[in-house]
Amino acid sequence: MARLHFPHKNLTSIVSRRTMSLLSLRKMVAVVILVGLIITVAAFVTGIVIIPPPSQSSDNVTPAVVTKSSCDRPPSFFLIIADLSGFNNSISHGAPANPWPVIRVHQGEAVRILICNRDTTQPHGFSIDTYFPEGMSVRPGEAYQIVFTASIPGTFVIYCNIFCTIHVFMSSRLIVQLNT
Repeated sequence: MARLHFPHKNLTSIVSRRTMSLLSLRKMVAVVILVGLIITVAAFVTGIVIIPPPSQSSDNVTPAVVTKSSCDRPPSFFLIIADLSGFNNSISHGAPANPWPVIRVHQGEAVRILICNRDTTQPHGFSIDTYFPEGMSVRPGEAYQIVFTASIPGTFVIYCNIFCTIHVFMSSRLIVQLNT
């Protein structure tokens, strides 16, 4: 049987090296994609990336004023407690199908909300469609007063704007009733 002569001493080893290089490149690409996926998931979990619901036009809305506070409710403030049971125990009230609590005000009224995070391990978000769409992250033990004027009538979603372990249950409503 005739034997073929190749200019390289060991053609098999050259082919093997190229194959190994391609496999190594594929593994590297897979690792980069996996790391990117892990970073993306971590960003959602920690609240770095926020996906708010669509809001109504906020042309006539004055910006909300946010002030650091304690969890002691001042007179005329709505108190919202964020913890592992949702907003004011919203899980037991049937959230997200039945948002809780429901805040009712009249158009033109000042809305005063005290958001207090009594969870000891994780931050929770607080945002109000149209009135406070940028929202905020409230770390464990923190509290903030949020004050704005209810200038647009309608029903507005109050929600957790960072992804936490009970995110789906942190659903509430602000109802601004039209003045008659």
